Amino acid sequence: MGNILQRRPTRLALAILSLSLAASALIGIAIILFGDFDETELRVLATASSLAGFSILSLPSLFHLERDRYKYLAWPGILSSLTLFTTILFLIWGGNIVGGEAFWKTLASVGIISVSTNHALLLLIPASTKILISICQRATILIIACVCALMLSGIWTEEMPETMMRLLGALGVMDVLGTVTVPILVRISRIH
Repeated sequence: MGNILQRRPTRLALAILSLSLAASALIGIAIILFGDFDETELRVLATASSLAGFSILSLPSLFHLERDRYKYLAWPGILSSLTLFTTILFLIWGGNIVGGEAFWKTLASVGIISVSTNHALLLLIPASTKILISICQRATILIIACVCALMLSGIWTEEMPETMMRLLGALGVMDVLGTVTVPILVRISRIH
């Protein structure tokens, strides 16, 4: 098992994703057809859904760990995803929340860091030698980092001036543009 995880973590994540989606579907169907929609049934369904979400979120990190690339991003990506997943499981199964507001801020922060890191790693999957693609990848990753920093700042300071919100919105649009543009440029570069 350890050997499989070291050599093919992406394959393991895809297997877990497939199994958790199949389990979620079967559980969902059983709950809809035969269930009482009680608390335990909903928790089981939420757990299976969380596992599917974790598997999807962690795929870019696992992809790069498997290929021994961008470890300085891949390890934080997988660890923050795992932390987010375990915290959500804790919430689903009724763990006592200690720290109230600080707990929720920390949970949101871990979620933002996890999504941002894996988003950046997703953009780094195509290893292109084309300068334009590399510039677009790096610029979009810089934008992702800025969006992450602004969101974290807003969460912890509990204020977001209008100027900051406008900047966040503009960076969000640029983030989407870069995320869509990189795979298009990769595809176009392979045609020639």
